[in-house]
Amino acid sequence: MPDFYRVSRNPTHMPKPCSQQLYNKAWLFASHAHVGQKMTGSDLPYATHVAMVANELIFAHREESVGVLEVALPTALLHDVLEDTPVTQDELAEAFGVEVASAVACLSKNLIVPFSEALYFAGIASHSKEAASVKLCDRITNLQSAPATWKKAKRASYLVESAQILAALGHANGYLRQRLIDTMARYQALYVDGFEG
Repeated sequence: MPDFYRVSRNPTHMPKPCSQQLYNKAWLFASHAHVGQKMTGSDLPYATHVAMVANELIFAHREESVGVLEVALPTALLHDVLEDTPVTQDELAEAFGVEVASAVACLSKNLIVPFSEALYFAGIASHSKEAASVKLCDRITNLQSAPATWKKAKRASYLVESAQILAALGHANGYLRQRLIDTMARYQALYVDGFEG
């Protein structure tokens, strides 16, 4: 990892909470880590997805707290780096602190062996408001459209999983809870009921 991603040990060089410097640092780290990856069913770079998740989080925080923003926002930008890239939890902790690295780790499905949806959602719910808020934002973002390659059954099962996320994590933020409910209804109408495949 290039040196400019690493946090200085000099406290005067630490980013201020929620500063543009912290956001940009996490954005650059995520963009570098996901280089070459594309969004599912799209030619868009994967960094588009993490930017959309961070955008959901920022707007949600304006309405209702998503927890400590200087933890939640980098977590939103970095939420898939442990699951989808070679970045390690130690590298994240060095660059962004233990709280962010821990939140990203709890959002990473590949760290749960054997994988269980129930354990995964319970782990997020018990971890932190920040992690739960990021997962809600992630699912809201993923429900903006359905990959063209997904059959109707896959689209419907994704909606069922979304309802499980809502039930497990909706308590973390009322604004995001309602946003997910509304987004699920839109997805149902456009990409399940309105799909002929």
